[in-house]
Amino acid sequence: MKYKRRIITATSIILGLLLAGAGIVFVSVFMVYPDTDFNRLPVAGGATGKNFEIRLVDRIPFLWSYDLPYPTDLERTSHPTQSLNGTWKFKLDPGNIGEKNDWHLLEEFGDSWENITVPSNYNTNNSERTEYEGITWYACDFPSRLVLKDDNFIRLAFRGVLLRSRVWLNGTLLGNREGGYTPFYFNVTKLLKEKGQNTLVVKTDNRHTLTSIPPKIRKAHTPGWHTYGGIYRDVYLESIPRHYIFKVMAEPKLSPSGGRFIIHALTHSFEEGTRYTLRCDVQGPRDYSESRQYSHSNNVHFTANKFVFTMDSPVKWTPDNPELYTIRLTLQSDTGSETVSFKTGLRTIAVKGNNMLLNDKPVFLKGISKHEDDPEMGATQTDRIIKRDLSLIRKMNVNYVRMAHYPHDTDELIAARDMGLMVSEEIALYQAGMGFTAWYEENQDIFDFPLATFGPRQLYNRELITNAQRELVEMIERSRNNPAVIFWSVGNENYTLFEQGARPFGWLIEVVKAFDSTRPASVVEVSYDIPFFDDHRMASEYADIISLNMYYGWYYGTTGDAGSAMDSLHTRFPDKPMVISEFGASAAPGRMKADGVWKADRVKHGKTYSEDYQEQLIRDYWKAIISRDYAAGLSPWIFADFYCSWFPANPVPYYNLKGVVSRERQPKMSYHALKELYGNYSE
Repeated sequence: MKYKRRIITATSIILGLLLAGAGIVFVSVFMVYPDTDFNRLPVAGGATGKNFEIRLVDRIPFLWSYDLPYPTDLERTSHPTQSLNGTWKFKLDPGNIGEKNDWHLLEEFGDSWENITVPSNYNTNNSERTEYEGITWYACDFPSRLVLKDDNFIRLAFRGVLLRSRVWLNGTLLGNREGGYTPFYFNVTKLLKEKGQNTLVVKTDNRHTLTSIPPKIRKAHTPGWHTYGGIYRDVYLESIPRHYIFKVMAEPKLSPSGGRFIIHALTHSFEEGTRYTLRCDVQGPRDYSESRQYSHSNNVHFTANKFVFTMDSPVKWTPDNPELYTIRLTLQSDTGSETVSFKTGLRTIAVKGNNMLLNDKPVFLKGISKHEDDPEMGATQTDRIIKRDLSLIRKMNVNYVRMAHYPHDTDELIAARDMGLMVSEEIALYQAGMGFTAWYEENQDIFDFPLATFGPRQLYNRELITNAQRELVEMIERSRNNPAVIFWSVGNENYTLFEQGARPFGWLIEVVKAFDSTRPASVVEVSYDIPFFDDHRMASEYADIISLNMYYGWYYGTTGDAGSAMDSLHTRFPDKPMVISEFGASAAPGRMKADGVWKADRVKHGKTYSEDYQEQLIRDYWKAIISRDYAAGLSPWIFADFYCSWFPANPVPYYNLKGVVSRERQPKMSYHALKELYGNYSE
């Protein structure tokens, strides 16, 4: 009987591999996807998706969502605000009975509802609900402290709710939200009670679907980080004039004779036929201070305004000298006034041949990848957590952080800016179309092959790709004025074989260019260690920067194979810089090679999970990378060990142990190795 089972298993594997190989060629080369024609699908004006559309004003695109224009993050405003953070009521709903039983209409929340702190994750790794995936409910009662007037409106802001949500205020549905890593907003002016209590109810669902970002790529699969859930970032109300600034673009320019900012400010007015005055002030280093002011007649709902500021002696933002300018805008109109401000840096980033140029000079990215994952707080980032982690990173002589695999908290991005850390931001389009690789690693049952999510079949799903478009635009609009952000990434380790597999990412890069022409764009390719697959990855053709993940020396091959893998991809796309965006080995804190091998998950037997092996692997990769003039940087995987259900048999169970520091933030040998290598390297 045992012999029979082995024959069946072997047959399934062989048939599966044949199906995978033949299917990849057939699906990629011969199938047509009429529902998503990327040659006709709009990247900007005219684009639509779930609860959003992209509009234009003076040829500048902006996102329209839930009957409001999507706002740029502004660090300071004159808007009165009311935080809704604090103690909320919370309840699990595994059977999805809440709406049927009118939980969104409740006036009182009884003993079956428990208290929970917002923001937080309800399923951190030290929780009784760690592995819960499903529906939860949040509710809070609050009196409004904001005064409703004829010349203002009230906006409700959620900075992050994982992974989708439905929101009610005083029993009325505000809207459905798909996506957990960028903010969303509602106009609640007509629903907010000035007297008495208001009731805000949020239904959340952290389960992945075939079209969520990140998507489910096969039936029994989750992304490579924990499926956190809940309201994990700030919630607040703000009172805003009915004519207000919603989008600001501060574009830095440098020339041999000096520097300048071109500042575009878009306004939205609920009424037409008003007059307004818009003033822009710029203050910066060396006592720089300039002002510009314009008066306009506003006969439309949207206006675009442009200011130009020139500096004879500009002070450039660099990792060694992260000097900042303050941009302040003041709008006065018939419907009130407001002042908004933010800090930004005068710096340019460009690609020329195999070089990345910061302020027109080559820069080498001495980096590290990073998740939002704390052993106590999960994905929720506090000021203490941000300061602790980024300080450890900066002390490692790092100048660049890859914020993986989703848009991180803006407080973290601002802290990176102030510390002189360059960053890249990435949307959570993760491993789409790659269910066949997970199937091969985890199952190999021929009857469980993931045909529904195979390659372009998933990537050409209109709902998935427009969900990715929306998150990409929201990420750019949110963080566009942060000089620390040096490039955008449109996804990680997705199916990119042949032109059909690459075209969705070329289209997403077109979206980037439509919204931000000042930064390069990239998409992260993965090394399969299978020549046929590696030779047919095509997304790098569309990218400004090649990003490559490879795990030679851990999941396959030896560290000596890394250089030839880099050379092979460079030969195919020779005029682009390459960043090795991931590589690494797992190391349990305190383990050494002398302790022997540890048979764990997702890796062949024979690995020691030792600190000294991890250190040696990083040193081997470093030599391979710096010896190639087309290599523009690296970001080893990863800063800290993080919770992940993929690894139950690891030396620290359920933790990905590739961190250069432990989950408690204790440095491993590899941390000190990178500190030495980065500190001794000069361009």
